[in-house]
Amino acid sequence: MAFQIEKRGQRKLEVRPEFDQVGENVVIGSTPWMNAEGRLQERFQVITLRDGMIADLQGCATRREAQRQAKRRARTAA
Repeated sequence: MAFQIEKRGQRKLEVRPEFDQVGENVVIGSTPWMNAEGRLQERFQVITLRDGMIADLQGCATRREAQRQAKRRARTAA
């Protein structure tokens, strides 16, 4: 087991967040990273802003779900 740990080494976690503005006060944030097995993981957040601050943040499992939530929030905020 020690050999396998040494062979793999410590992998530096690389997180590269991206943001897409959907409405005037609604943003979709996505956070991709590589897990310990080297597979890409990605999580999505719908962020609602009010007065320059985060008023609400909702986590979503898929981009499609985040887009649906963001569009819904953008309509109700307008």
